[in-house]
Amino acid sequence: MALRVLAAAALSAVLMFFWGFIYWGPVLNMTARLMSPLPTEVELDIMAPMRAAQLPDGMYVYPGPLADMSDEEAKDAWTKKFEIGPIMHLAYHANGVSPMEPMMYMKGLVHVFVIALLAGVLLTMIVHTLPSYASRAGLLILVTLIAALWTNVGNVIWWGHPPAYAAGQIAYELGAGLLMSLATAALVRPRAAMAAQV
Repeated sequence: MALRVLAAAALSAVLMFFWGFIYWGPVLNMTARLMSPLPTEVELDIMAPMRAAQLPDGMYVYPGPLADMSDEEAKDAWTKKFEIGPIMHLAYHANGVSPMEPMMYMKGLVHVFVIALLAGVLLTMIVHTLPSYASRAGLLILVTLIAALWTNVGNVIWWGHPPAYAAGQIAYELGAGLLMSLATAALVRPRAAMAAQV
């Protein structure tokens, strides 16, 4: 069974990786459909001060988090900033990187392999209760749906992510999860089903 789980994870990782290329890359180009560039006329106004301040890499938010929730004056000022806007989340990396950096792609492949491996391990725990291909695939698709909705809808509610962007992320994750589910359900089967095929 362990070899089947590893084979399922490897196959799933390849399928998920190429789905990402299709979805975010030149075929569907969802990157351009879901994200907007900074307007040229404000780009330098935003980037120049951040570069000049030599900010370290990190997640920056505006309004920033309150260090002391008991400071009523600071809390009032923070609340007003929230009410007036804008509200912003910025994943900031001071140094650039090539968009075709091989190590980035390798990390992406390892990431989806680990996700698929965990899905395969989960399936082995209850595979004896799921004799049909549809039941096994259905379980993993449900797990994918839970994960996609949990993170992305949560980001809309709590962090102000645009609903269209969240919907695009959900579509990508469901597509990748569907491919993983179909491949894993085909390879990770109850022992009785494997014996029947021999």
